[in-house]
Amino acid sequence: MKQLKTVCPHDCPDTCSIIATVDEAGRVVTTKGDPDHPFTRGALCSKVLRYPERVHSSERLLYPLKRTGPKGSGQFERITWEEALDTIVSRLREETARHGGETVYCFHGSGNMGVIQMNAHVPFFHKLGASQGRGDLCSPAANEGWLYTVGSLVGSRPESVAHTDLMLVWGSNMASSNMHMLAFFKQAKKNGAKMIVIDPYRNRTAKQADWYVQIKPGTDAALALGIMHVLVAEELIDRPYIEKFTHGFEELCATLPDYSPEKVEAITGVSADDVRKLARMYGQARAPFIRVGIGLSRNRRGGMSVRSIACLPGLVGAYHKKGGGAIMFTSDAFPNNMDALARPDLLPEGTRVLDNVRVGSNLLHVQNPPINCFFVSGGNPAISAPDVELIRKGLTREDLFTVVHEQFMTDTAKYADIVLPATTSFENFDVFKSYGHTYMQKVEPVIAPLGEARSNRELYSELAKRMGFTEDVFTLSNEELALALFPTIAADASKRAAFLAGETLELIDFDTVFDNGFATPSGKLEFYSEQMLSDGYPAVPTYHEVEQEEGALHLLTPPAHYTLNTSFGAVDKLREQEQRPTLQVNPIDALAQGIEEDGWITAYNERGSLTLWAKLTEDVPSGVAVAEGVWWTKHTPDGKSINFLTSERLTDMGWGSTLHDNRVSIRKEA
Repeated sequence: MKQLKTVCPHDCPDTCSIIATVDEAGRVVTTKGDPDHPFTRGALCSKVLRYPERVHSSERLLYPLKRTGPKGSGQFERITWEEALDTIVSRLREETARHGGETVYCFHGSGNMGVIQMNAHVPFFHKLGASQGRGDLCSPAANEGWLYTVGSLVGSRPESVAHTDLMLVWGSNMASSNMHMLAFFKQAKKNGAKMIVIDPYRNRTAKQADWYVQIKPGTDAALALGIMHVLVAEELIDRPYIEKFTHGFEELCATLPDYSPEKVEAITGVSADDVRKLARMYGQARAPFIRVGIGLSRNRRGGMSVRSIACLPGLVGAYHKKGGGAIMFTSDAFPNNMDALARPDLLPEGTRVLDNVRVGSNLLHVQNPPINCFFVSGGNPAISAPDVELIRKGLTREDLFTVVHEQFMTDTAKYADIVLPATTSFENFDVFKSYGHTYMQKVEPVIAPLGEARSNRELYSELAKRMGFTEDVFTLSNEELALALFPTIAADASKRAAFLAGETLELIDFDTVFDNGFATPSGKLEFYSEQMLSDGYPAVPTYHEVEQEEGALHLLTPPAHYTLNTSFGAVDKLREQEQRPTLQVNPIDALAQGIEEDGWITAYNERGSLTLWAKLTEDVPSGVAVAEGVWWTKHTPDGKSINFLTSERLTDMGWGSTLHDNRVSIRKEA
């Protein structure tokens, strides 16, 4: 037996350091947390503790496959890598000769967050002149709202929450998706700190709160503005700080009369008294800390919601207080030269840009040229992207050539013409930064690739070679590419040695990111943003109403506790813990449809219908329905999953998904 360090590759802010135990046969037998990691400190979630079951699952794809039956049937035969690559290159040359490079489109998800493997396809498609994508399913609206206000994707050090006296968890189920930061807060709780959770439903984190504030979905900006109204009206603000570190305070104040607690109550469902109480607790705290969740950004007001919340610490000076401030992402704690890998210089000027959220529309409706070659890596859009029925219609086009690089026969892979086996992160080299803490790490494979699996970089380097692409980005060693990506490491002998040895590194002093101001055009936190005005948005935080589609209930689709997106569908024990595809509904809404107890129901809207297990619970308010997790359709009662009901509509900023901004109705099963 040997023990080797690696990192969890999945789309979670905690990016845990792992110690994998590998036996003499080269199998991972256990995973446990690395006690030496300064943030994750030896703890792993229930998902990653079972990672050996995922790596060595009997469902792993081990060899290249070619479709033999109808698209979607899952009928394939084994072929060699040589035949697979020859087929792909031949089709690429044929289609690009006929239509140009824009006939090719790649959907890449966040199944592996390693810097190299997640982005290794980019230079290949740039060189090819393929249609480019903008936005994603996750957080582009949140990014934009935060950047307009703060200027970079940084914030208060996550561990510093141990020193707060008041923590606001705003739209984040930390118990399921940020457990290590919650552990740091528990240190503060021992010293008397309080936790307030603001969320549309009483999730696992809300049940641990000192005060749970229930808010109507999508109204977060209004609540933030109501808090600002009270803070300013009752002089619970830090005027010297505002003068020194913020821009546009007077312009902000001019809008606040529109957000009295009574008006905010009508919008958010939070009582006027609670708006005042919340504002007073925040304004009177010694060092209040806000954990901003990204789920609240997945609606048509999402970017403005994040922008509004990010302003709050600026009013009370919390960004410069130990234990205070706010955090959403730590992504900019890792200065890098991503151009060394992405090679944007290879992309022809004026290449077409498509919305990544609108996969179905891209496959079905884009013309001049149409999408005739579709590649998928690290993602499963046939169930994880919105409006699945539209996507499946696109994937069944006989003239569409689809290549899927995957670890499992996912719903998307079943529609492919060629399926290629992918390594897990335990089987390839990579570099991991984090969006939830400040430590990065290089990892080597802990086991050899299973079967004939190849990494994303190996695949696209080989395709580049066969296409005659000669740029060095396709031939550099992994270590050379990693050092080119992080020039501050390459230039420092001690950091370079530590990095190559796999030690955890911090590249900036995160405790001082705001000491010299903010990375905005004004150099200050911007209550008023000229850039937003130039980009067609209101210059100050605001709340606006949106037209609602038909449907009795507002549908939310947050992550499940024991699974993550669709990445753990092959782990039987985790699936058993989640039990079944469930829709949480309030008993009042259920009774209105003659549903009196838990059981199978139909949820539906204009995009389709599906069968879900109704869980009647007062954790969900009347008018809201919650479906946690995305299930592989072979594990659902009717072969459908929740994204049959979600829309391709985009967020207000960043071309993101509105997965939490849909309406559904329910009825008893016939």
